[in-house]
Amino acid sequence: MIKYTSELFAIDWEEVADVIAEAPLGTYRRNPFKLKRAFESSYLVNFVFDDDKLIGMGRALCDGEFQAALYDIVLLPEYQGKGIGKKLVNRLCSQLPVENIILYSVPGHEGFYVKCGFKKMRTGMAIFDATKSKIESGYLE
Repeated sequence: MIKYTSELFAIDWEEVADVIAEAPLGTYRRNPFKLKRAFESSYLVNFVFDDDKLIGMGRALCDGEFQAALYDIVLLPEYQGKGIGKKLVNRLCSQLPVENIILYSVPGHEGFYVKCGFKKMRTGMAIFDATKSKIESGYLE
């Protein structure tokens, strides 16, 4: 049975790193300790389980008034295309008390976010670490 939770106390951060690597989100396996700190520091988090198996997650940063950003939206490939990811994004967005919500997508997956109600921006800019790899992976022009 699919269940969504915002509870952090029973999360296995090694498993979180594995899911992010398998989904994939990025080009490397993330440090579980850093993931724990990032999720604990976020305004809002949601995890998705199939019974006791972690299958996805997402988090939001927010100023509580005007702006929010979604990060680390991820769902294991075998669960994609079933409405689970869309429900995850909708749950996060509906809990944010702001006018504007932004995110950046893994290149090639922008269509999923369009289905969730997001629009492509014309004015997005970024500074990334390891800029060369971000150009090669399609994140930067």
